Amino acid sequence: MNSLSILYILIGSLVVAARAPMVIAPRATLRWYDGLISTDSRVRWIGVGFAPLALAMVVLPGGGSRSADVMIALGCAFGVATAWLLLAPATYRRIAHGVVGFLESSVDQMILRLAGLLAVVVGVWMISLGAAGC
Repeated sequence: MNSLSILYILIGSLVVAARAPMVIAPRATLRWYDGLISTDSRVRWIGVGFAPLALAMVVLPGGGSRSADVMIALGCAFGVATAWLLLAPATYRRIAHGVVGFLESSVDQMILRLAGLLAVVVGVWMISLGAAGC
Protein backbone atom coordinates (compact mmCIF):
# COMPACT_ATOMS: atom_id res chain seq x y z
CA MET A 1 0.00 0.00 0.00
CA ASN A 2 1.51 3.31 -1.05
CA SER A 3 1.33 6.67 0.71
CA LEU A 4 -1.42 7.94 -1.60
CA SER A 5 -3.68 5.02 -0.67
CA ILE A 6 -3.01 5.56 3.01
CA LEU A 7 -3.87 9.26 2.68
CA TYR A 8 -7.16 8.47 0.91
CA ILE A 9 -8.08 5.98 3.64
CA LEU A 10 -7.13 8.47 6.38
CA ILE A 11 -9.04 11.39 4.87
CA GLY A 12 -12.07 9.19 4.15
CA SER A 13 -12.05 7.89 7.72
CA LEU A 14 -11.89 11.43 9.10
CA VAL A 15 -14.80 12.49 6.88
CA VAL A 16 -16.89 9.52 8.03
CA ALA A 17 -16.03 10.08 11.70
CA ALA A 18 -16.82 13.80 11.50
CA ARG A 19 -20.07 13.52 9.56
CA ALA A 20 -21.67 10.24 10.69
CA PRO A 21 -23.01 11.83 13.91
CA MET A 22 -24.86 14.36 11.72
CA VAL A 23 -26.94 11.49 10.31
CA ILE A 24 -27.98 10.29 13.76
CA ALA A 25 -28.34 13.52 15.78
CA PRO A 26 -27.91 16.63 13.64
CA ARG A 27 -28.82 19.26 16.25
CA ALA A 28 -26.61 17.74 18.95
CA THR A 29 -23.76 17.43 16.45
CA LEU A 30 -24.08 21.09 15.49
CA ARG A 31 -24.04 22.10 19.17
CA TRP A 32 -20.91 19.96 19.66
CA TYR A 33 -19.23 21.62 16.64
CA ASP A 34 -20.19 25.04 18.04
CA GLY A 35 -18.61 24.17 21.38
CA LEU A 36 -15.53 22.81 19.66
CA ILE A 37 -14.80 26.22 18.13
CA SER A 38 -15.84 28.29 21.14
CA THR A 39 -12.42 29.85 21.82
CA ASP A 40 -9.54 31.08 19.71
CA SER A 41 -7.15 28.62 21.32
CA ARG A 42 -9.40 25.67 20.42
CA VAL A 43 -9.55 26.86 16.83
CA ARG A 44 -5.76 27.16 16.76
CA TRP A 45 -5.39 23.63 18.15
CA ILE A 46 -7.61 22.35 15.36
CA GLY A 47 -5.27 24.14 12.94
CA VAL A 48 -2.26 22.53 14.59
CA GLY A 49 -3.91 19.14 14.09
CA PHE A 50 -4.62 19.81 10.42
CA ALA A 51 -1.16 21.19 9.59
CA PRO A 52 0.71 17.85 9.34
CA LEU A 53 -2.18 16.35 7.40
CA ALA A 54 -2.17 19.22 4.90
CA LEU A 55 1.59 18.94 4.51
CA ALA A 56 1.38 15.17 3.97
CA MET A 57 -1.36 15.64 1.36
CA VAL A 58 0.86 17.97 -0.65
CA VAL A 59 4.23 16.23 -0.23
CA LEU A 60 3.53 12.48 -0.15
CA PRO A 61 1.34 11.68 -3.18
CA GLY A 62 3.96 12.24 -5.86
CA GLY A 63 2.72 13.05 -9.30
CA GLY A 64 1.52 11.36 -12.39
CA SER A 65 -1.98 10.16 -11.60
CA ARG A 66 -5.26 11.96 -11.43
CA SER A 67 -5.90 10.75 -7.87
CA ALA A 68 -2.49 12.14 -6.82
CA ASP A 69 -3.37 15.48 -8.40
CA VAL A 70 -6.71 15.50 -6.55
CA MET A 71 -4.94 14.77 -3.26
CA ILE A 72 -2.43 17.57 -3.86
CA ALA A 73 -5.26 20.00 -4.65
CA LEU A 74 -7.09 18.94 -1.47
CA GLY A 75 -3.83 19.38 0.44
CA CYS A 76 -3.45 22.92 -0.87
CA ALA A 77 -7.03 23.71 0.21
CA PHE A 78 -6.33 22.17 3.64
CA GLY A 79 -3.16 24.28 3.83
CA VAL A 80 -5.07 27.49 3.19
CA ALA A 81 -7.71 26.49 5.74
CA THR A 82 -5.02 25.61 8.27
CA ALA A 83 -3.32 28.97 7.80
CA TRP A 84 -6.68 30.67 8.37
CA LEU A 85 -7.28 28.69 11.57
CA LEU A 86 -3.82 29.50 12.90
CA LEU A 87 -3.51 33.13 11.83
CA ALA A 88 -7.05 34.50 12.16
CA PRO A 89 -9.06 32.26 14.50
CA ALA A 90 -11.46 35.04 15.52
CA THR A 91 -12.66 35.60 11.95
CA TYR A 92 -13.06 31.86 11.45
CA ARG A 93 -15.05 31.57 14.69
CA ARG A 94 -17.34 34.45 13.76
CA ILE A 95 -18.18 32.95 10.37
CA ALA A 96 -18.43 29.38 11.66
CA HIS A 97 -20.72 30.37 14.55
CA GLY A 98 -22.97 32.16 12.05
CA VAL A 99 -23.11 29.12 9.77
CA VAL A 100 -23.74 26.70 12.63
CA GLY A 101 -26.42 29.00 14.08
CA PHE A 102 -28.13 29.26 10.70
CA LEU A 103 -28.02 25.49 10.16
CA GLU A 104 -29.34 24.82 13.65
CA SER A 105 -32.24 27.26 13.49
CA SER A 106 -33.23 27.43 9.84
CA VAL A 107 -32.46 24.11 8.17
CA ASP A 108 -34.72 21.09 8.58
CA GLN A 109 -33.21 18.09 10.36
CA MET A 110 -33.88 15.84 7.36
CA ILE A 111 -31.78 18.11 5.13
CA LEU A 112 -28.97 18.04 7.70
CA ARG A 113 -29.18 14.25 7.86
CA LEU A 114 -29.08 13.98 4.07
CA ALA A 115 -26.04 16.27 3.93
CA GLY A 116 -24.36 14.14 6.60
CA LEU A 117 -25.24 10.97 4.69
CA LEU A 118 -23.81 12.41 1.48
CA ALA A 119 -20.57 13.26 3.30
CA VAL A 120 -20.41 9.74 4.75
CA VAL A 121 -20.88 8.28 1.25
CA VAL A 122 -18.01 10.46 -0.04
CA GLY A 123 -15.85 9.34 2.89
CA VAL A 124 -16.59 5.67 2.25
CA TRP A 125 -15.85 6.22 -1.45
CA MET A 126 -12.45 7.73 -0.51
CA ILE A 127 -11.72 4.76 1.77
CA SER A 128 -12.61 2.32 -1.00
CA LEU A 129 -10.49 4.27 -3.48
CA GLY A 130 -7.53 4.05 -1.11
CA ALA A 131 -8.13 0.37 -0.41
CA ALA A 132 -8.18 -0.35 -4.13
CA GLY A 133 -4.78 1.30 -4.50
CA CYS A 134 -6.07 4.49 -6.14
